[in-house]
Amino acid sequence: MKLALTNAVVVNGSDAAPRRGLTVAIEGNSISSVAERLDPDPETHVVDLDGLTVMPGLIDCHIHFALWAFELLGHQEEPISYLCAKTQRAMADALHEGCTSARDLGGLDAGFRDAVADGICPGPRLQTSITIVSPTNGIADNTNAQGIRVPYPPGMPSPECNGAAEVRAKVRELVRAGADVIKIAVSGGVNSRRRTPRHRLFTDDEIAAAVDEAHAWGLRVACHALGGPGPLAAIRAGVDSIEHGAWLDDTCLREMAERGTWLVPTFAGYAWHETLGGDAQRRYAREMKESHRASFQRALDAGVRVACGSDAGVYGYDFKHELELLVDAGMSAGEAIGAATSRAADCLGIADEVGTLAPGKRADLLVVDGNPCHDIGILRRAGGIRCVFKDGELVRDELGLAVPSAAEMRTSRVVSAAV
Repeated sequence: MKLALTNAVVVNGSDAAPRRGLTVAIEGNSISSVAERLDPDPETHVVDLDGLTVMPGLIDCHIHFALWAFELLGHQEEPISYLCAKTQRAMADALHEGCTSARDLGGLDAGFRDAVADGICPGPRLQTSITIVSPTNGIADNTNAQGIRVPYPPGMPSPECNGAAEVRAKVRELVRAGADVIKIAVSGGVNSRRRTPRHRLFTDDEIAAAVDEAHAWGLRVACHALGGPGPLAAIRAGVDSIEHGAWLDDTCLREMAERGTWLVPTFAGYAWHETLGGDAQRRYAREMKESHRASFQRALDAGVRVACGSDAGVYGYDFKHELELLVDAGMSAGEAIGAATSRAADCLGIADEVGTLAPGKRADLLVVDGNPCHDIGILRRAGGIRCVFKDGELVRDELGLAVPSAAEMRTSRVVSAAV
């Protein structure tokens, strides 16, 4: 298939300002050109977007499509096949809403990733950590008060490990299970029953073992860290990203900037905890709100690299809310878009494939009714996203862009998508 989207406002996902009147050409699953001039051949289907915006597909660096995998006892009336179907539906809906790539950081079996990659079911291009590596009594230890261990789905490694040797073994077990990234937890969380958000979990030796083993396998390390001594230990051990980072002091931020450690703040997750969570979640979310925003602003001032991740999955999948909250916390709309496109791709190690509109990159892109650099809320409002392409395939089409037959193309070469 050859398709040319002409007369568009192009938001490239980089630091470049939006440009008007450009043509984005797609051939097969890739972008073939982004240029002012169009010289289509007879096989190219030309669509005049009449000032609509074309931008890269959104990337969520922190999402959970299958959190049920950690709490099977809470879903005893639902067969695993039903829970898997709910995950499949959530992935398809995320793609329809413009999420073309995502990193699942706990719960998603590698089979879902492979099913999407093989075209068996629709969804974003996926990376998965499968589970969350943490110690006994850590954030992923769901042993109940009677000492009964919560079961995990068949084939999913349990998260618990203690001591450097066990941590290394757990990383290897996850590699065997197909993990694309290793997620560790070095502090408690708002859902922790026995650990506060600033309570340290792993020792220095355990953190170093996880990072060293993951990097030896060529995998990045995402680190759940809110506050206390855990974040600095993880940063110094060489984790690739700090997830959440609600209480980051200047020492942490300075070392993150020097080392190139990513920050994925996940404001949306805590906004949902504050309004929809139980008593403990609401209390913790309220306590950390101002410090979270202050840490983020100091991170921007220090030059820390920021990528967008929503932590969606606990209370639904409104992942685009994170972009609005990044703007509320101090980013410009263009910077928030960059955090969810080019910088997110860099954080995930896939910047050579996606994240910007450039020749040779995969044709993951959105057609938007308005300019999100002027109003980031467009991406979340009904009717804001009109079309979604993933790998050159039109997976959402509200403009009638379907490629016509050869006979139809001979009759009319240009289609207007004016709205």
